[in-house]
Amino acid sequence: MTTQVSFTADENLKNKALQKAKDEGITLKTLFIYTMKGFVEGKISLEIQGIENEPDVEELTFKNKSVNKKAEKLAKLLL
Repeated sequence: MTTQVSFTADENLKNKALQKAKDEGITLKTLFIYTMKGFVEGKISLEIQGIENEPDVEELTFKNKSVNKKAEKLAKLLL
């Protein structure tokens, strides 16, 4: 059984990938299928790293008291 995969991507990136795939004699579909297989089989891995120097936000105050209370509740849940 097969299924359709659909997603959005930057048009310039898509066009570059499509051209490179054509230059190498494969379709973009083939590239994605082999990439997915490699990922599932552990032959391709990805690592996402956070930015170390993210600014700390100590306190946000909203004018709307209802929003302020909800923000405080959310902040407590995140800690």
